[in-house]
Amino acid sequence: GLGLLYWVKSAYGDEAPAIWQGLSDNIVTVTKGWSEAYGLFLEGEADMVLSYTTSPAYHLIAEEDASKAAALFDEGHYMQVEVAGMVKGSDQPDLARQFLAFMVSDAAQSILPTTNWMYPAVTPEAGLPKGFETLTQPEKALFYTADEAEALRKPALDEWLTALSR
Repeated sequence: GLGLLYWVKSAYGDEAPAIWQGLSDNIVTVTKGWSEAYGLFLEGEADMVLSYTTSPAYHLIAEEDASKAAALFDEGHYMQVEVAGMVKGSDQPDLARQFLAFMVSDAAQSILPTTNWMYPAVTPEAGLPKGFETLTQPEKALFYTADEAEALRKPALDEWLTALSR
């Protein structure tokens, strides 16, 4: 979704509209979300799907299926960062602080790789689960700060919509 738009903008800058125009004839479908797109891929209705570099770990570990692989892009990969925080007006700030402390604990970070199928914020003391060592590692990470991402959101979306509506 939006991560792809940011990736194209970060990798290609002012050339992003031309990139989208070139891709538009090859985009088979655009779904409402990741789950629907990934489902089409798993059902064989799409040869490729935009997903995470950790997606193959799920298939390898949970299904003992080593047939899925992530593509590496020379331009780099846009980094997906998930966060947790406490809202300013929380009526239970102590409980929120306890939860946040738990989220960065070794106990929580140890289960994230095989429950949310993502890299943890901190590598657990025991290391990553067996299977994660087989994953491809992008050489270059692309990332925008929150302010940069917010400023680029509408222009990047407009470029994409314009290219795909022709």
